[in-house]
Amino acid sequence: MKLNLFALLTAVTPALALSAAGAQSKCTPLNGVVHDSTAAIIPGASVQIDDTAPVTGDAAGRFHIACAPEGRHTLQVKFSGFAPLMMPVSLPRASELSITLQPEEVQTTVDVADTDDENPAAVNSATATGPSTTISGKRLQSLADDPDDLLRQLQQMAAAAGGAPGNTTISVDGFVSGDNNSTIPPKSSIAYIKVNPDLFSAEYRNPPFGGGQVQIYTKPGQPSYHGALFATNSSAWMNARDPFSVSRAALGKQRYGFELTGPIRKKGSDFVLNLEHRTVNNFAAINAINVDASGNQTPVLANVPTTQSRWIGMAKVDWQLNDKNTFIVSFNAWHNDQQNMGAGGTTLPENAYANKQYDHELHITNVTVVSPKIMHEARLGFEFDGRDQIPNSLAPQIQVAGAFTGGGSTNGAFRDHEVDVEFDDDAIINLDKHLLKFGIQSELLRERFLYTTNFNGTWLFGGGTAPVLDANHNPTGQTETITGVQQYVRGLNGWAGGSPTQFSNIAGNPTINLSQYRIALFFQDDWKVAPRLHFAWGLRYYTQSKPMVHNNFNPRFGLSWAPDKDSKWTLHAHAGMFSGRFSAHSWAQLLDNDGVQRTTSLIYSPTCSGVFNPNTCNPFTGATPLQSIRNVEPHLPNLFFSIQNLGFSHTMGKNWSISADYYIAQLWHYTRSQNINSPLNGQPLGPRPLQQNVNILQWQSNGRGYGNVIFMGLSNQSLKYIQFSSGAVRVNVIDNTNDSPFYTPQRTGSNVGEFARRSGNALWEVFGNATAKLPYAMQLSANLNAQGDTPFNLTTGFDNNGDGNFNDRPFIAPTGTPNCTATIASNCAYQTQYGLLSTSGTGATIGRDAGNQPWTLYLDTNLQRTFKLTHNAKAEHPQSLTANIRSSNVLNHLNVTNVGSVVGSPTFGKATQGDNGRRIEGGLRYSF
Repeated sequence: MKLNLFALLTAVTPALALSAAGAQSKCTPLNGVVHDSTAAIIPGASVQIDDTAPVTGDAAGRFHIACAPEGRHTLQVKFSGFAPLMMPVSLPRASELSITLQPEEVQTTVDVADTDDENPAAVNSATATGPSTTISGKRLQSLADDPDDLLRQLQQMAAAAGGAPGNTTISVDGFVSGDNNSTIPPKSSIAYIKVNPDLFSAEYRNPPFGGGQVQIYTKPGQPSYHGALFATNSSAWMNARDPFSVSRAALGKQRYGFELTGPIRKKGSDFVLNLEHRTVNNFAAINAINVDASGNQTPVLANVPTTQSRWIGMAKVDWQLNDKNTFIVSFNAWHNDQQNMGAGGTTLPENAYANKQYDHELHITNVTVVSPKIMHEARLGFEFDGRDQIPNSLAPQIQVAGAFTGGGSTNGAFRDHEVDVEFDDDAIINLDKHLLKFGIQSELLRERFLYTTNFNGTWLFGGGTAPVLDANHNPTGQTETITGVQQYVRGLNGWAGGSPTQFSNIAGNPTINLSQYRIALFFQDDWKVAPRLHFAWGLRYYTQSKPMVHNNFNPRFGLSWAPDKDSKWTLHAHAGMFSGRFSAHSWAQLLDNDGVQRTTSLIYSPTCSGVFNPNTCNPFTGATPLQSIRNVEPHLPNLFFSIQNLGFSHTMGKNWSISADYYIAQLWHYTRSQNINSPLNGQPLGPRPLQQNVNILQWQSNGRGYGNVIFMGLSNQSLKYIQFSSGAVRVNVIDNTNDSPFYTPQRTGSNVGEFARRSGNALWEVFGNATAKLPYAMQLSANLNAQGDTPFNLTTGFDNNGDGNFNDRPFIAPTGTPNCTATIASNCAYQTQYGLLSTSGTGATIGRDAGNQPWTLYLDTNLQRTFKLTHNAKAEHPQSLTANIRSSNVLNHLNVTNVGSVVGSPTFGKATQGDNGRRIEGGLRYSF
């Protein structure tokens, strides 16, 4: 069946091409190229003669209309971010048309793709919903120049669809990077960006709030030589002190580079070359608690340098093979070296590591304009990327719950090298009433890992029940509940109750090699039922290996209607199925605990004679280790989402636009892990249903979820001095998996307290951007993003039920329970903002993710002015100098990223880590 479908997809395009070509005889062709006022090529413009079907320009900005009658006609040219152009043209014409589009101030499309002749605001895509945005021109200039800041801004924009920013799928010129890779090209090479286009289209895998879509399209080469030199600088005196740091560190950033574009030959071939280097002097703020043998708790506050050095570059060649074929080859390279990664908050510098990353991408694209109504595109990509981590220390790691993490990093000498081969083939057929798109998306990943995770071993002091000691530190026969800090103090002195809670390590062969394939087929039909009514339907099929999942058929439907003649109102409705995907990295992590090549050992309360010393204590002496392995349930199905949507957009007087969308969803077969061999009596060495002294963590498909999302937006891009768009989204997605196949419930077989919003996913997100014209030809732009009601989990710091998972939540203590800080008792409680909580006992526990982080707020601004150095408007190489001052987090808001979550620890309920404070940089850009 798969081979037959593939054969059909690959055979139908040339067959249609022959039939179309045969029908187009005795015609007058029209050729041309579309560019902007700076002579930069505009790829993908819509070009239309009179009322005939429009054609789409290729990646080099060229268009070809094979057949048009002789005489006078009206030519219409449109592209998002530029003012539409209508011009007379007479045929036949001997020379190629050169068309210049003038940019609009800002173009933001909400549920609108191309326009209709009779109804300029009519929706052309019935699959678009919510905050779909196209970024080009001045708005693109207003975004951050630094690649990390630009990535953060784009991820936050994509999160307006309801997904976590980190789950955003990013593609560059149609190519999607491999697993865990979100590199983007230099900003200077970007022509335009689409954020969340047509989220219900069968072309895309992610559901609307499973992770947004960001599509980046790079500039093609120019017919004449143009280029730029640029540099930015940020010095320590310009920047604010980071949160939790004792003083302002020597913060700074330097960035410089160039771009060059021009022809390779006189006509039909050109190139683009970009290269930039960036050095960032950042510092991680340590905010931990150190404990000595006397029990003295001393705050550890320090700035640890986390220097970064990055090279990023791109070379691209466009080659017009003939009037129908354009051949595009690009090579992107990215290298980044970082020091002291992982340090910060309660993690001490010795636990950090050096991180070296690289990404090399070779992309080959062939675009064929088969006829005025058929376009075929084939893409072949090769990606070589990886990372190497070198720990600052190879010593065992020490974790004292809620106080500090010291020793060596558990990552060890980690290596991850990946080769990703991507092949995509699709075709677009533009009929009178139907726009058809179909194709195949395939990917082969070859992963080579050196997994040394926890080969050095981990000592955990999580607290728990311990004997009460007298004045001479001898047991009295009573018991009490102690914290991890108190347990660590006893260990440093060799007192009773000072044995670590647990020692764990992995031993064996660190090498893991695997290959994984992924294949998707899709078909999409956008049917223009009436001038103001569109209906879209599509079907997507997906399969992959490791694990093998198939039978993933995802139908999608969409309807849009403009009830009024002027299309001031647009109503839309959507419904669709979406399926998940298992990454190669997740499969490698599962293999890391296979119990054959690598053995995971857990030892509860290991005995160390005398004073605790992590380097000399042998935890295996006289101990019975528990083994942990991971496996997959037989016939594991894929995750499925069912999502429905209703929404509208309305344009009011003076081009004010409002929009709103409502989504509901159900999620089935969500993958999570459960210990199917948990001890029956809650004791680690107690009897188990299967194999004794073995934790079997199994991927299972019994996870469930449901939710709703509300989006609201307001914008105006036509005001004289300021253009803006703003919105808010409320994402209430609840599940019992925390959106991870490795998440384990507190108790095997029980969902009590497990259904909750996901850790780190904010309930509310507010966003906006604005561009203002100021006196003296200056321009001020701002981007705002704020998130609130972000949950995190509360834990006891130790394993209450002996299942090997330290995710046990505190008990809800009854009124009158003794206070742990004032009374020695075997069952005491802590008074917290979440109620009276106990780390031991019986009864109900608090629900998952009951904690709530403070709001984060990012306001980034950019003030710039361009000075024209060439005053001749017809000059072939106009020169200009642009100066700007850019600031991220200009309000210097404390954006907390971590709050102490271990009940009873000294940092519980306190913010321990935050994002960067205000950063300011100045830049110059010379263009010619």
